[in-house]
Amino acid sequence: MTIKKERNLDWLIQPRKIPWYWAAIGILCICPAGFFVAFYDSPLSGGEMGFLDYALIGSVISFPLVCLGSSLGIWFLKDKNKKLAFYVTLLPALPLILIFAVYTWSNMSSCGSINCEGVSTMQEQSNAIHATECALPILDGEDGLDTTGCGSLEAAVNATGSTSSTSEAHNWQFSAQHDNQITITIENDGKSCPQISILDSSGSVIEGFKDENSTQICPSGMTTTSFFYFDPPTNGTYILRLITPKTSGAYWLKIE
Repeated sequence: MTIKKERNLDWLIQPRKIPWYWAAIGILCICPAGFFVAFYDSPLSGGEMGFLDYALIGSVISFPLVCLGSSLGIWFLKDKNKKLAFYVTLLPALPLILIFAVYTWSNMSSCGSINCEGVSTMQEQSNAIHATECALPILDGEDGLDTTGCGSLEAAVNATGSTSSTSEAHNWQFSAQHDNQITITIENDGKSCPQISILDSSGSVIEGFKDENSTQICPSGMTTTSFFYFDPPTNGTYILRLITPKTSGAYWLKIE
């Protein structure tokens, strides 16, 4: 029995097979992990970035590093302690387990008693409010763009619109109370790259919100969901002004 176990360990930690395949996997995963972190904009914890978000980011970053470390560890231990070298081969499974656990926990927390099956994106949900022709006067924050669509946002109700050029903008009016943070969710169609600013009732841009959310990255050909958080300075009516300065197209949004 002991001889059989030794042979199994010998096969698992052969220098020709390991550590090189873990090293190869680690190198191949460095770029995808960096891409994921760079474009990560979907908080799992609700509100601002929370523990689940940082756990997921840390797990994704650590996976290629653990693969490379495991490769070096096996190479160092293969002739000194084969049993320990075998255990080192299992280390890359740890960040994968954590990634799976984070996603499972976040899905359970977000769904709760609601059946989340069958609806994966805002696009698949029906009864969305559509942008329509604007009534005068039109507030634009003096950005010089052509306002081609307007609408009123209701809490937790999807709204949708589409721009046909990068010089268009849409105005979405909503009411908010001071000290009640507004969560704004925006999803694109894989082509457009929506960016937003908030105007007050007089049409002036609320600069703090604009500065905080001015830089948005939309990978070409990918549907991206973005989250914004707005703290109304006073009770009143506000305008969410949406533009597509990079590429035009359809979008979906809601406030909560």
